[in-house]
Amino acid sequence: MMLALVACPNGSEVSTNGSDSSNNQSQVTVGIQVSPAMTLVMVAQEKGFFQEEGVNVEIKEFTAGKFALQAFLGGSIDFAVSGEVPVALATLQGNKIRVVSQVVEDTTNEVRVVALKDGELKDPTEYFKKKRRKLATSIGGGPEFYTYEFLKRYQIKDDEIEIVSQKPEDMPAALASGSVDAISIFDPFAFIAEKRLRERAITFTDPELYSEFYVLDARPEQIEQQSEEIESLLKGLKRAGEFIDENPEEAKQILQDYTKLERDVIDGIWNNFVFKPALTQKLIDYWNAQGDWAKETGKVTPETSIPNFRDIVDSSFLEKVDPSLVKLNNS
Repeated sequence: MMLALVACPNGSEVSTNGSDSSNNQSQVTVGIQVSPAMTLVMVAQEKGFFQEEGVNVEIKEFTAGKFALQAFLGGSIDFAVSGEVPVALATLQGNKIRVVSQVVEDTTNEVRVVALKDGELKDPTEYFKKKRRKLATSIGGGPEFYTYEFLKRYQIKDDEIEIVSQKPEDMPAALASGSVDAISIFDPFAFIAEKRLRERAITFTDPELYSEFYVLDARPEQIEQQSEEIESLLKGLKRAGEFIDENPEEAKQILQDYTKLERDVIDGIWNNFVFKPALTQKLIDYWNAQGDWAKETGKVTPETSIPNFRDIVDSSFLEKVDPSLVKLNNS
């Protein structure tokens, strides 16, 4: 894999993984965060599925999915894969986005709270109400929304907790040092913290609360102008999902080549993801809840109109590739 450093619009450092241009196929750039959730994209690229389906893809690697989305909105890349929360926030702020697929059909406990064990406390309400805890999370994405839902579910009030913003990669060390009592974050960093602290850690999970989705973002004008490219991307992702099912060990190696994660970390989190393209009703349900959250937390003004998030999803491409992958309500 050949990597080269380039600059992205927000000043973060990104890298690109290029594919050869050997014919007259269309060229597109796709921005991703280098994380396990992007395995479907990584496999499609490394196994040549995109190119075989008619499109040459240049992967641009960002330090976070929200930065890939920013670059996409700024016009410096053609497509982006990001968590669904930044898409909801960008839409509420007036940006025009079309989501053509998820790159995971589902995730389970992929975002969770890892905390320093305190005696025999195992109930999250008792743990966070015993004393005022300091909890680190990543602001502006799925972990922040999960934290909001978690605190609401367990009736933990604002004055009973201190929330601090940290980079995901810094959280396991912060928890191990005791500078925070808990972290609310996605894999692999939740798993890395659990692995590092071992018996010193307690994990609070709730699979029905929230678990992050990751989506392929396009512009409205691309729906007509680049329809062939979008369909080729989705065909490549479908083939990647089939490859992962049949060759999990090779897929894990591709993920490891991109992320440099230790193999036991990859093995430990692998079953938290369902790697296949999809469009599910749960995505729309999350967006609706995130609209209310954005208003309640002041991320948008109280007067902001909550859109029909179903309108930003274009399922026509995935329905053409494989109708069984689309699981949306009619309205």
